[in-house]
Amino acid sequence: MPTTLADAIVATLKASGVRRIYGLPGDSLNGFTDAIRRDGDIVWEHVRHEEAAAFAAAGEAAMTGELAVCAASCGPGNLHLINGLFDAAGSRVPVLAIASHIPREEIGGSYFQETHPQELFHECSVYSELVSVPEQLPRVLEIAMRFAVERSGVAVVVIPGEIFLHHAGDNQRPGVIRPTSSVIRPSDEELLAAAEVLNAARASRSSPARAAREPTTR
Repeated sequence: MPTTLADAIVATLKASGVRRIYGLPGDSLNGFTDAIRRDGDIVWEHVRHEEAAAFAAAGEAAMTGELAVCAASCGPGNLHLINGLFDAAGSRVPVLAIASHIPREEIGGSYFQETHPQELFHECSVYSELVSVPEQLPRVLEIAMRFAVERSGVAVVVIPGEIFLHHAGDNQRPGVIRPTSSVIRPSDEELLAAAEVLNAARASRSSPARAAREPTTR
């Protein structure tokens, strides 16, 4: 069972088919990367620049049609994702970006490298939300993943670094967010009405043998 909320994130991503995460580690992201290490199944694809992580996720999503994930630390770390996320948005592919943030108590106080990622990524995403309290995280994560998958776009979850380390609770079960194939067809009543029309119809042309026997009217 997950022990921290970071473990819960990893479990949800893995249960939903995610097999790798592109990113560059940093202080506010350490709780998340440590959970990936503990899991041992999801691969951390290390890059040399966060921009490459976002482009890699966009490329994977475009090739597979499946949800791809990138992650970055606070401040300039997650800001560097912007070019790749705009590329993913333009290509209409499902990408989840996990943007770690400064400590909650420092937000709004001109903290070192403080930004407002949920606003900065708004234009290139179908969903962008800040997790303000630990209890929000599981639901916000699932909503973000569903938006990315169902709307074929970028979803951003902004998470203050200390929330990754929060205890997940004993009954935390990973959600499963997978794409579905919709089948669109007429209603049963409409199909029945169409069948009655077809069953009542007669051939509009005579058969060749019958036409040969019938006299031609001039």
